Amino acid sequence: MSWAQTTPGHWQRQLGENERMIKWIGDQAHSADKEQWSIHATGTFVVSATTGGGVLTGESNELWQRMRRAWMCLRFQHPGMASTADQEGQMLYYNVPSDSETLEAWADESLHRLSMSPPTAIADLVASLGHAPYTIGYFIPDSGQFLLHTSHWRTDGYGVLQLLAAFFEAVAADDPDDPKTLAWGEEPSRLAPSIEEVLELPKEPTNEIRRAAALCLASGRHVLGSIGLPFRQNSRSTSGSTRSLRRSLPQTVTNRIMVACEDHGIGLQAAVHASLAVANFYGGGLAGNTGAQKHYTSNIRFSLRPYLKPPFNSARYAAALYTGSYMAKVDALTGWKDAAAYYDHLYREGLNTEFLLARRQFAIQALGMMQAAAARSGGEAAPLVRSEIDISSVGDAEVLIAPVIEGRGRRVLKIEVLDISLGLECQTQETYLFVWVFKGKLELNLVYNEGFYTADFMGEMLDIVVSTLQKELHASE
Repeated sequence: MSWAQTTPGHWQRQLGENERMIKWIGDQAHSADKEQWSIHATGTFVVSATTGGGVLTGESNELWQRMRRAWMCLRFQHPGMASTADQEGQMLYYNVPSDSETLEAWADESLHRLSMSPPTAIADLVASLGHAPYTIGYFIPDSGQFLLHTSHWRTDGYGVLQLLAAFFEAVAADDPDDPKTLAWGEEPSRLAPSIEEVLELPKEPTNEIRRAAALCLASGRHVLGSIGLPFRQNSRSTSGSTRSLRRSLPQTVTNRIMVACEDHGIGLQAAVHASLAVANFYGGGLAGNTGAQKHYTSNIRFSLRPYLKPPFNSARYAAALYTGSYMAKVDALTGWKDAAAYYDHLYREGLNTEFLLARRQFAIQALGMMQAAAARSGGEAAPLVRSEIDISSVGDAEVLIAPVIEGRGRRVLKIEVLDISLGLECQTQETYLFVWVFKGKLELNLVYNEGFYTADFMGEMLDIVVSTLQKELHASE
């Protein structure tokens, strides 16, 4: 079902099957005012006016007014950030602002300037994030950071960085539009369709689609007998806050790693993935999960955007869930080089037609299995026993967000993005390593729930990833 106007200014469509599946997973944490897998992206930045003034500090009223104006313009360009879903997870809604007061009220509700002290400001903010009806923006003047937080059913890792870039571009725009004068009512033409509609998948699955979905679902069996990490035996109801640990490798070390990857004929993502497998085997061994029969299972994730027809393959549809994955495993006795070669083969192979064909039917069946498991556990989502560190990479993040964004005009603003970060809300025993390269540095962000793991243990896991990567590629500092 495409977006349709039901009454003047009110639009709706059914959630796509993948959106519905992701929303159901996220909703399982709503009772704790959290949302599993909600996404956040952060940009640390400085703003300077190269004509008519110097650096605009966080306390500058001009900067805040520009940010507020940019926020409303961002909604105009990406209206999906203001879409809402019903509690049943069936329908999406978008309402055109009826007047300037309505638009201002939405900005008041969705954009916030917070007084928080560095260096723990963002970490404390992420730990406090709750379930929100819209995409929310947070500006922390003291640390010069802006954080975007949104439900995963609205976008993915690639999309949230594109939204962050679009926001900074709107802030820097010369003579920016007054959002009150924009052609409100025209923006629903940019509401994103579901991935199923973009791929033109039939409602009724063919035999070919059923076979393709079965193959995708079969990869999920790799979780059986996987190594897992030792975690505190808490129930989901007593999970703690989302925390993360960062490692930033200097440009010199990153360059040596990338040259070594090229010499070995493997991609950087595959090299990091193989190093993560080593950390999982080590961590799992602490729980007595040793032996050749054990294996490490993780997702092979892809952005679907490169596989889509224009304009859905562009940043115009940043506010859309266009991602997919399948599971792969490596055995405990697999060496680093063989694991890296295996992952590299999978990443280079990319996605086939069968995978794309299966997107609707896979989501229907996967959600059905999760809901059935929840019903067997008394209506609550079954506690997740999977406890591997999984991986998600956006590769060269500068493709998604430029380090320098400069406007043109009478009052030129230049935004230098000093650093970015990417993560998600983690309410279960499974943890996630986010990987990207920005400004020539390899960045690793390990996200976990402090109710299940200590910072010391997660730090040890991250150190193993980094040391293994450097050792195997002879790229130590």
